[in-house]
Amino acid sequence: MTIRYASILLVVSFAWGLVAGAPAHAQQAATLSGRVVGPSENPLPGANVVFVDSDYGTATGPNGSYTITDIEPGSYTVRVTFVGYETVEREFALEAGTTAQGRFVLERAPLQGEGVTVTVGSRARDMAAEDMATPVDVYGTEEIQTSGAFETGRILQQSAPSVNFPQNTLSDGMDALRSFTLRGLSPDQTLVLVNGKRRHKSALVNRLGAGVSGGSSPIDLNAIPSNAIERIEVLRDGASSQYGSDAIAGVANLRLKDEPLDPTVETRIGGYVTNPYSNDGTTYSVRPSFGVELGDDGGFLNFFGEYRLRTPTNRAGPADFNLGPAGQGGDEIAGPDEDGLFDIVDKNNSVEQPAFHWGDGRSENLLFWANGAYPISDLNADQPTEIYAFGGYSYRKGKGQGFYREGTDDGNWPQIYPEGFLPNFENPINDGSVVVGLRGVLDEWNYDLSAQTGFNYFQYNITNTLNASFGPTQGGNQTEFYAGSVQLQKTVVQLDVDRGYEVGLASPLNVAAGALFRADTYELEAGEEASWAGFTEDAPWQINQNGGVPAPGAQVFPGFRPSQEVDETRTNVGAYVDLQTDLIDPLQLNVAGRVENYSDFGSTVNGKVALRFEPISQLAFRGTAQTGYRAPNQAQKFFSKVSTTFIDNQPVQTGIFRINSDIGNALGIPDLDEERSVNFSGGVVIKPIERFQVSVDYFNIQIDDRITLSGDLGEPGSPGEEAINQVLRENNTGAESASFFSNAIDTNTEGIDVTSKFSALLADGVQLQLRGAFNWTDTEITGGPRNPTTLNEDFSTVILAPDDQRALTDGALPETTTKLTASLTAGPVDLTLRGARYGELLNADDDADDEFTLDPEYVVGGELGYNMFDDQVSLAVGARNLFDNYPDLDPQKGTFDIILPYNRAHPMGFNGRFVYSRLTISL
Repeated sequence: MTIRYASILLVVSFAWGLVAGAPAHAQQAATLSGRVVGPSENPLPGANVVFVDSDYGTATGPNGSYTITDIEPGSYTVRVTFVGYETVEREFALEAGTTAQGRFVLERAPLQGEGVTVTVGSRARDMAAEDMATPVDVYGTEEIQTSGAFETGRILQQSAPSVNFPQNTLSDGMDALRSFTLRGLSPDQTLVLVNGKRRHKSALVNRLGAGVSGGSSPIDLNAIPSNAIERIEVLRDGASSQYGSDAIAGVANLRLKDEPLDPTVETRIGGYVTNPYSNDGTTYSVRPSFGVELGDDGGFLNFFGEYRLRTPTNRAGPADFNLGPAGQGGDEIAGPDEDGLFDIVDKNNSVEQPAFHWGDGRSENLLFWANGAYPISDLNADQPTEIYAFGGYSYRKGKGQGFYREGTDDGNWPQIYPEGFLPNFENPINDGSVVVGLRGVLDEWNYDLSAQTGFNYFQYNITNTLNASFGPTQGGNQTEFYAGSVQLQKTVVQLDVDRGYEVGLASPLNVAAGALFRADTYELEAGEEASWAGFTEDAPWQINQNGGVPAPGAQVFPGFRPSQEVDETRTNVGAYVDLQTDLIDPLQLNVAGRVENYSDFGSTVNGKVALRFEPISQLAFRGTAQTGYRAPNQAQKFFSKVSTTFIDNQPVQTGIFRINSDIGNALGIPDLDEERSVNFSGGVVIKPIERFQVSVDYFNIQIDDRITLSGDLGEPGSPGEEAINQVLRENNTGAESASFFSNAIDTNTEGIDVTSKFSALLADGVQLQLRGAFNWTDTEITGGPRNPTTLNEDFSTVILAPDDQRALTDGALPETTTKLTASLTAGPVDLTLRGARYGELLNADDDADDEFTLDPEYVVGGELGYNMFDDQVSLAVGARNLFDNYPDLDPQKGTFDIILPYNRAHPMGFNGRFVYSRLTISL
């Protein structure tokens, strides 16, 4: 009975709740309705109308109308989006029981990168790239995401007209740290900024990397997670007078995302699916990001991360000589098959082939970055006073290989490696930076006071190797060595100010000025004693397995010795002035000047003049004339090492020596001065119809006293071999040849860049965007090589051999490059197609008869994506090098032409077809 009454009471209470609650609920609900139209009052069916940070939303009907009901009263931000149109946001205060009207007029979206305020190329505020006197390309979040690239450097290569991103192998560390080049110049002749602040270089010195100037210290773009980047701004013009050293070829500025981010996770997986090689090179990437608001006045703090793992690839061919123990024969190799490759037809030794490595090394990366700002006063001003900070830390463990050491090699003991060994470079790289600053307005002057520091720590661990001078027993030798490390740290304190003055011209005169102090510290730390033992004293073992003298130090890379350790700091101070105005309505003038003083080589003064003339809105002319410079890298002044290089397929201990070392003094190598440049450029921008733009720019860059790394002086068979080797022996270097940095040559680089952009609405909700780029670049040596008097007269040798000169002028970059991208968006579906043509490229060789020219190559790729759940989930699949193309094989077909079959410098790489998938989830 009690249960029965309780049940009746529960039912009655529930029914009463429905009756009593219904009117109350109706009074609490609000409604929003209206239309979404285009600039010509044309309805936009299918436009998304959503409430930010809530679950309310809908899509417009056939006539562009919409209605959203059952909205809880309150204040909301309503966002309207439609393909091909600019996003619109509006605030609504919705009251209970009312229907609010919301009519939205959407304007057509500009061309990719158009209308975006950029921070390179001009010190004036609120300048869009298309309004400048210098060429600036802008690549936004969408282009970054759909590029199909896992590395930031490769993203630039796929879009910018004159950017190259070679994938190196067998390069003493460049396997682990890849760099990009602009306009065929050295990586360190392009300045890289992050949020407008100078990015530090790497501590690595490139000695063996192809497609990259020898001796350069590149900037590691891949230490920055691409999900942190809002856009990339590429200034294709010299800018030393505006930004200081290194900005000879141009400037790349990476702008970090600066609005609070929804929690997002992006996962990618890809790999090479190619023929006739086995599938390899699987790459995994997980990229989380999220942000928070700081206060109620626009403050934010965003966090970005990435874990990326790339497994190795290998395109090496078989060797036809004995790789294993004495008494075995070489494998018999058949003639080339239809792919031009060689196969083993008769196995005669016990070593598994391919024994060599020619491809990507393993790379494991962990990256953390942050970007934030917090207003502290003048909160309602256009530029409130705010504190800002950004920076990050990355850890990478890269792995590369050297040449295979046969079982009978002088550098091997068969008691330890009976079948020989393939030595490994394992390079942990720690990279970090932080920038803090205060910006605001004081007496009409915009100011930005900042302090920053950044470092790159590059460690050499050599594994699967030995020190032959330690003898043939495992107990007396070791197979892994810590070979030392190099570190570069940069610290900058800088003040920038600017304001506008009304001076009676067509626009205010923008006056910008600034001053800075910078310190660059370079450190080289010796490796453990076992890694270099045998150089400075009698070796523990006096004879190798073949009766000769055993090579000292760890095979492939003997460790840095205590005598090579350095800890050197260079400081410089600088100041600049930058003026910009429209003299008359269609004529813009920009004048800049800069002076800097360095503690090592002295002072440098540089200037720039830029003009833009726009007689009609569809046509503009632009041009610049300027001087520039690049200070010698600290690494170029103080790095030294001895390692093994194969010359004419024979191992040779080669050394890079400091200019101020005993070896450098004996050979008469002078101190380094700054590189000096004179740049001229001129171009035209044409907009024949709405949303179609073409630009053509000619550039000419004369560089005097260009710093190069010499060839291997004293190498076997070269002039002065015996005299140079005597100097090396007298100084107990353990090297058989020597290389130095010097201001050896003058060069002239000229070229043409063509860019184009087009956008069209094919139907409601269907947009086509096209982007094209073309580059022709030619570099010639106009002065030198200048041989130091002592080297020329006493040693009868030259500091830059003819093949090194040809590699610099014709082997670093294809003569022409063409890139095309087409993007089609149809509702939730995105389709991107990419194509590139790379022109002829010289494969330089020390024997001119063995040189050959690689034919032009075509590469096609694309991506298909689908967006779901109000764009909170995105799924995409894609491919690079869809048709599995490879560069030309070496026609000589010599032993090592077969083992190492492809040119390392070719921008298309030599790994074949890469396929991938991407899943992005935003909460």
